[in-house]
Amino acid sequence: FFFFNDTATTEIYTEQIVGSVRCVQETGINAEYMGKILIEYMNSKICLVLALLATYTIATDFAEEDDVLVLKDSTFDEALSQFEYILVEFYAPWCGHCKKLTPEYSRAAKVLKESENPIPLAKVDATVETALAQRFEIQGYPTLKFFINKEPIEYNGGRTETEIINWIRKKTQPSTTELTSQEAVDKFINDNQVAIVFYGEAGSAEFNEFSSVSKAFDDVVFSHVFNGDIRNNQVSSTEARIVLYKKFDEGKNEFSGSFTQEEIKAFIEANQFPTVMPFDQKAAQRIFGESLPALFLLYGEDEQGQSALEALQNAASTLRGQIIISKAVITDGLGKRLADYIGVDEKQTPTIRLINFVSDDIRKFTLENQITAENIIQFYEDFKSGKLQPVFKSEEIPESNDEPVKIVVGKNFNDIVLDPTKDVLVEFYAPWCGHCKSLAPIYDSLAKNLAHNHNVVIAKMDATANEVEGVSVQGFPTIKLWAAGNKNAPIDFNGERTEEGFIAFLKEQQGDRWVEKKEDL
Repeated sequence: FFFFNDTATTEIYTEQIVGSVRCVQETGINAEYMGKILIEYMNSKICLVLALLATYTIATDFAEEDDVLVLKDSTFDEALSQFEYILVEFYAPWCGHCKKLTPEYSRAAKVLKESENPIPLAKVDATVETALAQRFEIQGYPTLKFFINKEPIEYNGGRTETEIINWIRKKTQPSTTELTSQEAVDKFINDNQVAIVFYGEAGSAEFNEFSSVSKAFDDVVFSHVFNGDIRNNQVSSTEARIVLYKKFDEGKNEFSGSFTQEEIKAFIEANQFPTVMPFDQKAAQRIFGESLPALFLLYGEDEQGQSALEALQNAASTLRGQIIISKAVITDGLGKRLADYIGVDEKQTPTIRLINFVSDDIRKFTLENQITAENIIQFYEDFKSGKLQPVFKSEEIPESNDEPVKIVVGKNFNDIVLDPTKDVLVEFYAPWCGHCKSLAPIYDSLAKNLAHNHNVVIAKMDATANEVEGVSVQGFPTIKLWAAGNKNAPIDFNGERTEEGFIAFLKEQQGDRWVEKKEDL
């Protein structure tokens, strides 16, 4: 029998074989002789088909770097057609996050490429393949999209080799796999940071609930054991059990609730993370991606830092399950970024900070007392009861503020922006923002040309170094007008970022208070 991947080809050759057999039966031709002819005929056809398949494979080869396919506008759709599943990273060569992802992405690509059911990982330089970037609405780097039969979905998994592999396998394979030997159980537990195993009966109501829950977690792996002997080696009870194995804290947790999806899910969520999470990509996604309150220790690797860490770990056993607790060495990559965001420099470490998400704003709080377990617990209790006052970053007030564009910092915001007699236009910028840099000469010219209008103040604030209560900045530049007599309701500027656009906006808002510039004689 001959089998081809192409159904039509299989049907054609099957029909030819069946027809030849009938010919032998009906005409009485020597079967052995006819068989030799048939085999020679089929061999020639197979060689032709294999040659064509080889030609097709060569024709659809893609450039590859470290096991990752390199796609261009000219090959992208061809890849989507060839692969049922494919993960694509849209990147920029200068992007720091992309560079950090590269080795993890390549290692994941190698594992998936060599797996029983290979799934390719690919990348697109979005700064070169601009048509593809526009087609898939790429707004930042890296952006990862997973294609299933040409249809994209957002990749929302982690950025490590294991997390990428687990996420893809969850999307393409059964969400829980059976382990049929003790060796397989041991390997599953040892190979994963967190591993969840069901011990029980196939087809049981308990297993069905477990299986349903397993589909809801992209970053955790699930398996099941139906073999009674293996189950007896792992758990003491003959009843259905779920065990969460982990390489931190107490090592494992046994589920003791009712076998409902809600209780199983709550059990996993309560135990899948370390009590004190290192501030890595996973912690950042959990806290900022899900807008969850968090208590941080920012510390250095000195004696004071280690003492503070010990106090935090002691407090964590009491606070577990009430708030996310995370630690960050201030000199580490993400630790440094967290410190910049919260407004902490190395001289202030060790320090305990707490953040809370309120609508589209983030409130930040500081433990002012000595870092002890008791003070950390009391700090959280005061936060919960609403006794804490948020703190806001601010640069020092400039000694001189005589330029046409006034400098606003956190400490002088009320004095300048909330002056009830002035209409104050404020640009919130970031020093690294390209759009802000492009706007700077236009904004300076606007301020100079409006110097005669004493009812208007043109100002700017570095929003990476200063914060104001009640003012949320989601992107750069953000431009708002605080109108005279209506300081409680700032107006967003959404017009053209040209001098004419700003003047038209201010004229409309000022009305009778607008002062035209007198032309020089």
